[in-house]
Amino acid sequence: MDKAHPPGPVILLVDDNPQNLQVLGNYLQKEGYLVEFALNGKSAMDWIKQAEFDLILLDIMMPGMDGYEVCSLIKKDPFKNEIPIIFITAKTDSESIIMGFETGAVDYITKPFIQSELLVRVKTQLNIKKSKEQIIHYLHEIEERNRNISDSIDYARYIQNAVLSKSENNLKYLPEHFILYLPKDILSGDFYWLCKTEKKLIIAVMDSSGHGVPGALMSILGITLLNEIVLHDHIIKPDKILESLRSKIINALGQKKGNDYIKDGIEGSVISFDPESKKLLYSGAFNPLILIHADEIFDIKADRIPIGYYEKNENFTLHEIGIEKNDAIYLFSDGIKDQFGGLKTKRFMFKHLKEILLGNHNKTMIRQKEILTEELNRWKGDLVQTDDILVLGIRF
Repeated sequence: MDKAHPPGPVILLVDDNPQNLQVLGNYLQKEGYLVEFALNGKSAMDWIKQAEFDLILLDIMMPGMDGYEVCSLIKKDPFKNEIPIIFITAKTDSESIIMGFETGAVDYITKPFIQSELLVRVKTQLNIKKSKEQIIHYLHEIEERNRNISDSIDYARYIQNAVLSKSENNLKYLPEHFILYLPKDILSGDFYWLCKTEKKLIIAVMDSSGHGVPGALMSILGITLLNEIVLHDHIIKPDKILESLRSKIINALGQKKGNDYIKDGIEGSVISFDPESKKLLYSGAFNPLILIHADEIFDIKADRIPIGYYEKNENFTLHEIGIEKNDAIYLFSDGIKDQFGGLKTKRFMFKHLKEILLGNHNKTMIRQKEILTEELNRWKGDLVQTDDILVLGIRF
């Protein structure tokens, strides 16, 4: 027989009785199986080394190398140990049957066998083997697809990081600050954006719809549009930035009135700060700004208007804040307050966040980040991260 696997199931019969081989062979060949024969254990091992088999019917009592030894040798071979083996023997005592299974057999048929029973058992084991091979094949396909997906995601992360790099370069213009940035997956829908104009520092902290790949695509779109709005269109007031961003996202995603449109959008905050006048302008979509001044905490409300399609075309509110030395502000996405945890598996909540920030605002920004991370991890415990998390803190 050729080493290449033929199209139909191939069975190896091993028995030192030629008459048994002939009878078994006739039964199996009538069922359409391809059959090869071996009269002893050594001949069986020679066959197994040179050919591929789907099933082995193996006699136990043979001169020289018995069936137990043949089975043990096959099961020790990493390339052959998946071949199912059915023992066919006159030995009917429990000890022999147990030993057969312990050496690796999948079934045990006693002589004299019943033809219909034998054929059913053979068919069952061949079907099991085929199913296992299909499962292994599907697993290999899934592994390959996962590798391709992982490679694509890794490259997407590289692209996202490249887009974020300009904002990271502008971090040097910030006073003392921290950024807590914890993507739920490899890619993040949350992003921060910084731009320094001649007189102002403009900062955005945004939360795109979704996370992972969809969120990352929205974040790249958001960063691209913010660059266009501020650097090309020269719009620097936070409320006008949000309104322009909303208009451009609606246009980019083809959003329109009715049900047939992409409902994705962005939530977030934009501030501009003038170091000379010490004035900070803030405008927000759903996400408020936290201000700590003179050991008191204030939350500046955001408009409940998405940066995307909305039934009402309302304008965003512009807030003006006079900043004094040692004032601290915090911008964040909703990922941290929505994180589940605690003894009762509840959300972290905005109130909890404010308590932590107020209780530690006199510490360095780096230490505040450490404390916030520690408290978040303690709260989350063994639960999975619910969403992307982004918090930006600045002390002036």
